[in-house]
Amino acid sequence: MNYWNDQTGWAVGDAGVVIKTTNGGNTWVNIPNPSAQYGGLMWSIQPVDSEVVYAVAGYDFIMKTSDGGNNWIVLSGRPGSITAFKSLYFVNRDTGWFLGSYKVFRTYDGGVTLDSFYAPWFENGDIYFKDINTGVFCGTGRAFKSTDGGENWFDTNVPVIAYHVFMKLGHFENNLWVSGINGGPVFRSTDFGDTWINITPGRNIGAYGIQFTNDSTGYFGRGLHNLIKTTDGGFNWQVQQTDTTHNNLITSLSFVNDSLGWYCGTSGKIYKTTTGGQWLTAIELNSSEMPEGFELRQNYPNPFNSSTKIAFTIKDRGHYKLEVYSILGKTLDVIIDRTIQPGDYSVTYDASHLSSGVYFYRLYSDELYKARKFVVLK
Repeated sequence: MNYWNDQTGWAVGDAGVVIKTTNGGNTWVNIPNPSAQYGGLMWSIQPVDSEVVYAVAGYDFIMKTSDGGNNWIVLSGRPGSITAFKSLYFVNRDTGWFLGSYKVFRTYDGGVTLDSFYAPWFENGDIYFKDINTGVFCGTGRAFKSTDGGENWFDTNVPVIAYHVFMKLGHFENNLWVSGINGGPVFRSTDFGDTWINITPGRNIGAYGIQFTNDSTGYFGRGLHNLIKTTDGGFNWQVQQTDTTHNNLITSLSFVNDSLGWYCGTSGKIYKTTTGGQWLTAIELNSSEMPEGFELRQNYPNPFNSSTKIAFTIKDRGHYKLEVYSILGKTLDVIIDRTIQPGDYSVTYDASHLSSGVYFYRLYSDELYKARKFVVLK
C-alpha cells in the first residue's frame, strides 16, 4: 500500500489485485492490469505522482502506468521464474530502482531501459534511495549501501547476533531503521547506514511493516494485528489500539504526515487514522517473544512516592484488566481494560492522588488472576 497524497492511494495483493482510492480510502476501485498472466503475486507499488505508478510482483514482473491506471505496460517478466521483485523506489518519474533476488534493476528513462546489477544477497526485502546516487536495501540480517546509483553495493554491517529477516526499511532523511520479522531488537543508523547501533538491547521488538514520519515518530506493524508506535526515534515503543477481531500480519503502512495514515496486512482490510493512532493506556512493549506463562511482577520502585512501573507477561491473547484497589477491596484505578497480544509489557502508574498507605494491584482475565501489594509513602 502506498499513498501519493491525502486523497490518492494504491494497494496491491494476491491474484494480481490492484486497487485505487481518490477520496482518502472511503471507497476503492479495482484496477485491471496484466500481472495475472505472470502469476499475480503482487509485492509492492509506488505512485510517483497522480499519473505515473510502478508495481512489482513475482516472476520478476514489473509494470507501469502513465495515466493513473487506465493503461499498463510490462517492463519485465519471466513466467515460471522462482524469483521475484519485492520492492522498488523512485526519486522522480524516470529514475528508480527495483529490488529482486540477487539483483537490482535501475532505470533513468522511466523503464524504457533497465540496467541490471548484482545485489550481494538473495533474500532481499526493501530498498530506498535518498538521492540519485545514494541508496540502501535490506535483506536477511543484512543492509547494503550504494554510493554510485546502485551499480555496486557494500555490507553496512548491522550488528546482528542472531538470525533476523529484515523485510522493511524505515527511513527519514539520514536516519534508517530495521528490525527482524522474527523478533529481535531495533537497529538504527543516523548516518545513512555507515554505522548502526542496537537501540533496544535485550528487547525483542520485530516488524513486518515500518513507517517513519520524522526522525522521532514511527510505526511498526507486527503479527497478531499488533501495531506499535515510537515518539523518540525507536528507543521506546507503545502499543496502539487496533481491531481485535483479526490476528493478521500488519505488513504495510503509509503516512502522509504525523496524523494521517493507513495500514493493511494479510486480513485484506485497510485501516485509517486521522490522529496519529491511539495509545493503549501507555503500555510499553518490552518483548515480542512468545512468553511461557502469565505473570504479574512486583512493581518498582516499592515503596514509592508518586509513580512506579508495573511489569507483566501475557501468554495468550485476550481481554485483560489491570486495577489498583484498597485494602478494603475498593477499586481505585483501572490502568488497563483492553485486549492485549502475547508479550512482555510494562506500564507506569501515577499514584500522586493516593494517600500514604498499603494498596494492591491485580491483573486478570476471565480465566487468570494475579495480585500484588505496594506501598505509597509521602
